[in-house]
Amino acid sequence: MHIQPYSNDPWDKHGKNPYEPWGPKVHEDSYKKWQTAQPKKPATIADLFPRLDRLSIGWSPLLDQLKEITDNKPSYPPYDIVSLKDDVNLLNVAVAGFTKDEIAVTVQDSVLTIEGRQSDKQRGEVVYQGIATRDFKLSLAIAEFWEVADAKLENGMLVIKFKKELPEEKKPKVIDIK
Repeated sequence: MHIQPYSNDPWDKHGKNPYEPWGPKVHEDSYKKWQTAQPKKPATIADLFPRLDRLSIGWSPLLDQLKEITDNKPSYPPYDIVSLKDDVNLLNVAVAGFTKDEIAVTVQDSVLTIEGRQSDKQRGEVVYQGIATRDFKLSLAIAEFWEVADAKLENGMLVIKFKKELPEEKKPKVIDIK
């Protein structure tokens, strides 16, 4: 077997540079053109499931409800959704500066709504406002069989506990073998 020695020529016989083993460099200009050509918009229900209205019967109210909730998603107040077990979830909402009398939590038609309205307690002139204590309304969809177990306000954090309550006919049955 004959092995060819490495030539001093920086370009081999195939026209490739041995110092760039992955080929020619991608020009930054072509990447910038691609990046600016892509529109930046959030995905909606219609984008994710464009033909869902045509492929289902009786789901229109639920789809309309999901569209309404996703269209009006505020960024304030911040919140976390935490799963503790298969049948328990927590919703933690940061509501610093609000008292429990200034917050209303309601559930109607599988939609949880949290509203915060502060009474004006500010004394004096505000020189700098860095604390966001504005009124808010936060709406979240609740899945079937999930119920609000309780709500607590502690140290500026509203914690709402959800439990999954399956009806007896939906629970698995154990069949005795005779």
